[in-house]
Amino acid sequence: MKKLILLLVLLLAIGCTSQEAHLVDLVEPTPTPQTLVTPTPPPEPEPIPVAPIVGEGFRTDLNGLPILNERTHFFTYYLTVDNLRVYEVNGEQLVDAIITNNYSKTLTGGLSLVFKKDGLTYGYAEFCTADGGLKLFPGENRVYAEVRAEVDVQMMDFEFEVSSAFVPEQ
Repeated sequence: MKKLILLLVLLLAIGCTSQEAHLVDLVEPTPTPQTLVTPTPPPEPEPIPVAPIVGEGFRTDLNGLPILNERTHFFTYYLTVDNLRVYEVNGEQLVDAIITNNYSKTLTGGLSLVFKKDGLTYGYAEFCTADGGLKLFPGENRVYAEVRAEVDVQMMDFEFEVSSAFVPEQ
């Protein structure tokens, strides 16, 4: 009997439940917006007419630098003068210096030291190496010169002048 009562209570509990239905709104996907105006294409560069270049192109050295002035190119870009001293020995005025050649080949040419005061030239000295000319190997090279002057030039301003163009040895 207990079983029957228990079964009856269970059936009543199951049968007396209420069910409710709820509406759930589903979100509809947003439509892709349509462009109303057609975009303008980006501006194109205006062509610039250029006349063809006539003539010889640039010559370059082994490092790719354009040779604009053949006379001074190697002196300007590859040679540096250090430890320059002007002195007098036994009544003669002499110049010693170290010229560093930063080019990959030996350079030959001519370099003068010109002494000036108030715009006037008072003397000059032509540099040379031990072989008599000016042959500059890659790296440091000791050079010397004898000053050609009638006056003492030790305290005068001076300029370097390329007396003959430096060229690489073949």
